[in-house]
Amino acid sequence: MHLQGVFAVGGRVIALIAIAGLLGSAAPPLSYVDLATPFEHVATATVGKPEATRIAAIRGELDALLPGVYPPGAHTDRLIAKALAGFPARQMDYDRAVRNFPTALKSAVAHFRTVFPGFTSPLPIFLYHSLGQRDGGSAYLDPGRRHVMLFGADLIAKYHADDSLQPFLDHELFHLEHAHAFVGCDQFWCPLWQEGLAVDAAAAMTPGATDHQLLLDIPTKIRAPTNARWTEALCFVSTHFDDTSDAVIGQALMGGGKPPSGLPDRFGYYVGYRLAQATGQTVPSLARLDYQAARPLLRAALVRLMKEAGADCSPPPLDAAITQRSPRGA
Repeated sequence: MHLQGVFAVGGRVIALIAIAGLLGSAAPPLSYVDLATPFEHVATATVGKPEATRIAAIRGELDALLPGVYPPGAHTDRLIAKALAGFPARQMDYDRAVRNFPTALKSAVAHFRTVFPGFTSPLPIFLYHSLGQRDGGSAYLDPGRRHVMLFGADLIAKYHADDSLQPFLDHELFHLEHAHAFVGCDQFWCPLWQEGLAVDAAAAMTPGATDHQLLLDIPTKIRAPTNARWTEALCFVSTHFDDTSDAVIGQALMGGGKPPSGLPDRFGYYVGYRLAQATGQTVPSLARLDYQAARPLLRAALVRLMKEAGADCSPPPLDAAITQRSPRGA
């Protein structure tokens, strides 16, 4: 069952959904805060008003509920404007995603706890309109670099109104489970490990999962074009293993990141998945590793795959600094 109540965020009182009744009292209930509905309320209440007024209203409402959820600046303003303009055409699907989310999350948590019985979230969870930026993932919000888990109702509606919803939630719940032991770092191998292991977790929990269910077809198919340039993909990972450049991380793990020629957007998800599998260890055991233990294991798996593929690039150094000046969400 789910219980609806109220919760104060940023001085405002809004709806909180508690996902309860899971496996008796084996683990505490999982709660999330619904910011998707306040977005809709403002979007519908401001129809016909000037664009700048509507943007200001969205910012005023949502930033009061979760400061920093929409970063400042003209780029975000353009995303808000685009989301507001397109909202009427997408409202029915958006409403369905918001309405179905409590039941879907309840089912996913129960499923997830069959593998991770004591699962709890170390981060507060929010459902919101992501402005087309994410279906799910953690983020560090300014001010204060607060670490939160964000589910984007708009992209859940776009990508997961089918049999991919539970594997997608498994993927994101794994990030929460992983965060108990693994704190992200600045180096490229860290988000590669986080995302690859989350894909591996979803695959393990949904035997026979399709690439669509494993998020390996967004924005286009990833597996086949990466396999076609497999040595290039491995050499990119090896060359940039300890790189801290946002551009490098974007090239491998973000849509629109301008990956090397011939490799698809987000190819790093598939490479990370293959690397996690190449460790030969189970997902629960890998989830318990901190970054000091994970780096040598990931490096060894990479070297193994490079040898199998006949890649002629150099492997990463055996040892390198691991820093946490500005870790990224996963």
